[in-house]
Amino acid sequence: MQRENPIPQTLVAAVAAVRAGNCSPVTLVKEALECVARFRDLNTIAFLDADRALAEARVLEREVRDGHIRGPLHGVPITVKDLFNVRGMPTIAGTNAPLSPIEPDEAVAVAKLREAGAIILAKTNMQEIALGLNGENPWTGDVKNPYDPARQAGGSSSGSAAATAIGIGYGSLGSDTAGSIRLPASFCGAVGFKPSFGAVSLEGALALIPSCDHAGPITRTVADAAAMFAALSARNSLLHTLEEFSSSAPRFVVPRAYMVGALTPDVRAAFEAFVAHLQAAGASVADVTLDIGNAGEAFLPLRAESVMVHRHTLETQPEAFAPGVREALMRGYEFSAVQYLEAKQRQGEMRAAIHRALQDADALLMPAAPCVAPPRGTVEINLESGAKNLRLAILHLTAPAAFAGVPALSLPFAQCDGLPVGVQVITPFGEDERALRIGAWIERALAE
Repeated sequence: MQRENPIPQTLVAAVAAVRAGNCSPVTLVKEALECVARFRDLNTIAFLDADRALAEARVLEREVRDGHIRGPLHGVPITVKDLFNVRGMPTIAGTNAPLSPIEPDEAVAVAKLREAGAIILAKTNMQEIALGLNGENPWTGDVKNPYDPARQAGGSSSGSAAATAIGIGYGSLGSDTAGSIRLPASFCGAVGFKPSFGAVSLEGALALIPSCDHAGPITRTVADAAAMFAALSARNSLLHTLEEFSSSAPRFVVPRAYMVGALTPDVRAAFEAFVAHLQAAGASVADVTLDIGNAGEAFLPLRAESVMVHRHTLETQPEAFAPGVREALMRGYEFSAVQYLEAKQRQGEMRAAIHRALQDADALLMPAAPCVAPPRGTVEINLESGAKNLRLAILHLTAPAAFAGVPALSLPFAQCDGLPVGVQVITPFGEDERALRIGAWIERALAE
């Protein structure tokens, strides 16, 4: 059946079409539900209430006809990672283990999306309790990569990234403790934004490491990420300034010494070609020292916070966690109070080091992943420096921004053998709008 108007491909376009009366929220939800059915084998969805989503869409459609627009996401279907409470939907967090009560019964971030007019379509599958980076889960099944189902989708916001990439909603609410928004966005060809620590509320969500947990959007474009972030953070002025960067092109810095041997050869070649493209578009790019040591190791003592989150289950039903997750949680018991406090001190030092690197620049650039999505089950990859544990190789790139709590945007910058890879745009703490504006500039430069 031929439609009068084509289905909008981006969140921003969908909002505009709904407001203009050119597209119905009901049509958008039905299209998303068709995608759920079409891509069921990718295992992106943890819980779906199609009837409820359609009922909400009909209400929002009537409101448009009556001239009432709730907010900047009116009538647009969105998914939510299954560690955020959504009223009327269970929170399983990808685990068989019992979870401590999470209050309130609807996460503050989800409530903000509803207030902005979004339709909560479904909850997405994830790595167990958000602890992991490959998207593989023995309890709920692996989320599969939309570019190649034999490959990893990335974790832990695996279902959120894959669902967004294939059209199940126009964006998803994810979480990022050490890379869990940016990595799956990179592997799945989506845009992922980890804002400054605390910029988006995590009240009503299952914690992993509370002092490093972040909430943020996964979308198809930077403008879409800005629209979701504006709703999540109540920074609506951002929507009017995204296109206004400055009369001059951005000044970028690249921590090449930090990245020596840290990438696969194909990602290295793609990244250097990308940097050259930015320079040809007018941007300045300089090398910079990123003196932060081993971010992945510095991060480890904070695992003690994960023990506190799941302490009751670890002490009473440890077997309820998958073996790898249980082992990772139990390591949290190994650190002393001094080591924990040293790690907390390192957080501030790392933020200061990133700020020093950005002193004469608008943003710091480095890949969001050392490789394209590897085959599912992969635990080791071959970097320029030789064989490396996949998790550690990823954390080398993603952990610094999470540990320091600074904004980091991942957007697709290249494909290697048909598989996407993302670049991180890192800015100082509190400069979330800057990261998004520069991301929009990069997106435009790549399109030229």
